[in-house]
Amino acid sequence: MALCDSSVEFFVRMNNYNDLNAMTPAKRFAKKFRLELESLDLEIKNDDEIIGWFKFGNECSDRILFDDEKIDEHTKGIMNMPEIFGSKTNVDKGHTLVDYGFILNNGLVAYENKINEKIKNYPEDEYLAAMKDTLRSIRCFMERMASLIDERMSQCNSEDVKMSAMRDMIKKVPYYPADTFREAVQSVWIIHFLLPLAENAWYSISLGKFDEYMYPFYANSLKNGMTQDEAKKIIHNLYRLLNSYADGACMLNIGGDTYNELSELIIECQKEFSMPAPILGVRIDRNTPERIWNMLIDEKLFSMGQPTFYGEEACKKALREKSVSEKETDNFSNNSCMGISIPAEEFNSMWGCVFMVPAALEAALNTGLLLRHGCEIRVPNIEVPENTDEVFANFEKCVKYLMDICVRSYEVKAELSEKTDPDCFVSILTKGCIEKRCDRISGAKYHNVTVECMGMANAADGICAIDKLVFRDKKYTLEEINQAVKSDFIEYKEIKDDLQSCMKYGENSGADEYAVKTAEIMQRIIRNYNHDNLYFLPSLHTLDHNVMYGKTWGASYDGRSAGKPFAKNAGPSNEVRKSDPTSMVLSAIKLPQYKFFGGQPIDVNFQTDLVRNHKKEISSLIKVYLENGGLQFQVNSLSSKLLREAISSPEKYSNLVVRIGGFSIYFNSLSIESKKEFAERFEKEGF
Repeated sequence: MALCDSSVEFFVRMNNYNDLNAMTPAKRFAKKFRLELESLDLEIKNDDEIIGWFKFGNECSDRILFDDEKIDEHTKGIMNMPEIFGSKTNVDKGHTLVDYGFILNNGLVAYENKINEKIKNYPEDEYLAAMKDTLRSIRCFMERMASLIDERMSQCNSEDVKMSAMRDMIKKVPYYPADTFREAVQSVWIIHFLLPLAENAWYSISLGKFDEYMYPFYANSLKNGMTQDEAKKIIHNLYRLLNSYADGACMLNIGGDTYNELSELIIECQKEFSMPAPILGVRIDRNTPERIWNMLIDEKLFSMGQPTFYGEEACKKALREKSVSEKETDNFSNNSCMGISIPAEEFNSMWGCVFMVPAALEAALNTGLLLRHGCEIRVPNIEVPENTDEVFANFEKCVKYLMDICVRSYEVKAELSEKTDPDCFVSILTKGCIEKRCDRISGAKYHNVTVECMGMANAADGICAIDKLVFRDKKYTLEEINQAVKSDFIEYKEIKDDLQSCMKYGENSGADEYAVKTAEIMQRIIRNYNHDNLYFLPSLHTLDHNVMYGKTWGASYDGRSAGKPFAKNAGPSNEVRKSDPTSMVLSAIKLPQYKFFGGQPIDVNFQTDLVRNHKKEISSLIKVYLENGGLQFQVNSLSSKLLREAISSPEKYSNLVVRIGGFSIYFNSLSIESKKEFAERFEKEGF
């Protein structure tokens, strides 16, 4: 079955180009969205509990730009300038969280009624008209699905009770409120399917606090005769759909203040179904019951990279630091890329900026210049530092100068995206956009631009090494160190060895002080760009991009060779990792994590027998981390031997699932560089 991903939108663009190109962007979205829905076919399987196998039979990999999407060379230069120093900006759609609870209890008709009321005062408003047309297209899509079911039943010459019920269900939800658990799951799936179709971004669409908003429907259906086994079949159907549509980063939250019977059923399903999606996000606070810990610390779950543990109070503290009210924080949810979101309040540009921290350090130690040949960037007024305080002062100036460039780039891209590529559907579901008659980019209460601080731990370790070798021990001059790093340590083996032998972040040593100071500088500068509804969110979330960005960057002052991976997420570099993760945990909780409200997980691999026989010790380790300010704790339970075998004989391990950061994925789908980084890291882990 073909995936309903960006190829649908590309196909519609190509085959309706002249018509769509002549339209204004809002009208174009509504027309394009309708054509995309009309391009889909429906398949119904014998064991289906809900409807959702939407297929697209055409292939199109080229995205043709409309005239108003084309940009001039000057604007393109502004947008691409961060790439000169290894950084990148992007208006990153996806990572969306809508208010599923409101939709289940009120239906899309509630939004339509609100639009109709607003149109009375603004009858000529183009954006409101496009919103209304978008909802009409969804209703037509549901009616078409119902007609296809009628057609199938007529071909069978018999009345199928189950099929009739599914037909009636698809005519009802999500347009009208749900009444039963099956209807609620059906409604959630249709919305979850439509979101990335509208956004043209097929990843990390969070399901929110699933056990909370679903529980009333679950309890009521049990009361009216549904069995737990029937509920499990419905959930299994949802899981199969989630995995077929490639959103391996879809996050399903459970727990927090309370766990209920549905929470426990979801944990059982996660273990039994053994699928990459959804990612189970378990919310942990001091009152989490021991029976829940016993269910969660499980070798089968861990072997799939499940679940992800979130600190409930730490996440709320991070949101308050972002100026979210106390009342709002009670309703937050996580997405798989460590976004901490308020449903229907935010536009999350989760990869809005990847900032190359080692570039700022190079400029700080080299009179404003980067070490790479031919780089056009020079940070002004940077003198040769004579002590570590001056290194940090230079570093702060360089971060500010380079972040100015990144912010300018992002804001130009965001303005262009809103003008030429609005998303009327997700804007309908975002509070305030109907009232403001605008797209969510400017209409959402929080437009979050996550700034991924790539290589921050490596840069902090570099400052620590410079402090020791240049300023305290005076073994080398800064010029010698610069030359060694610039040449990738060719003919400078002694310097490389000395840099690597210095203490490092992740060892629970004095090096952590440098990481904390570096982090404080980063978060302070990044947050200073906040204005209007635009929030720049510091983050140490890398996925496996630490491999890709490391591959394109030169050597660094911590002794890392050119092309080698940067440190992953909020953890240390691979050279520092130990089999016992305690020192990494103690180092990570020293960071001002609540000020990095863009998120930062740490990753720990546990050997299978340890998960099986030492649940209490593992739960204690996770509790210590989360209760002391840790935001996200990610797990795996795999051996490096297994990973090496999977690299050499991929055909034997087609079902091997690993956790790569924000989501789980089949190991065979990773690049060879990412596979090798996995194996190298796991050789050091698994105490």
